[in-house]
Amino acid sequence: MQVKSTGLMAACALLVLALPAYPGVIQLGDWQQFSFTDAGTPAAGCDPADPLGAFCLSSSGTPSSFLDAPPWTFSSAKGIFLSVTDAFDSGDQFEIFDFGTSIGITSAFAPNVNCGDDPAVCLATAGMSSAIFLLGSGDHSITIIPTVSAGGGSAFFQASNVPEPGTTALLGAGLALFCVMRSKRRKETN
Repeated sequence: MQVKSTGLMAACALLVLALPAYPGVIQLGDWQQFSFTDAGTPAAGCDPADPLGAFCLSSSGTPSSFLDAPPWTFSSAKGIFLSVTDAFDSGDQFEIFDFGTSIGITSAFAPNVNCGDDPAVCLATAGMSSAIFLLGSGDHSITIIPTVSAGGGSAFFQASNVPEPGTTALLGAGLALFCVMRSKRRKETN
């Protein structure tokens, strides 16, 4: 009887471990890392979050998370900026889809550019393929397909809320006040 019980428990454990990876909801504002292989082959998440994805090297700078299996979904009552960037070595370009409809392609890349593993640095590095897309409010289901691939790798995206107009105005007013105060302080020291 003990052997049957142990065998049944082992079978249940294997069944639980063999469950397929389901797409999940992503957090707005967080950098998310995905893996890809050849041009034309849909991107996947990163192993172990997506057992079908490749192993990814995480960012040593800006915090990021490994994505699970696509599609990657999120919802927002406001507009969304979707930032997508290649990482590590240049040589890749991506087409981004929302509910299966293309929303665009990342920029062309320059050869022999390396931005490291930090998505914020890579997004700002000239020669790395990247793009920022403006999405409307509501539900989104993102998939990514590399259109050019230099042998596969990993890349990042971030979905973040579009700032409120009042926030931008407040930031601008604060910056203007800072400049006035700095100018005033310089005049007083001269």
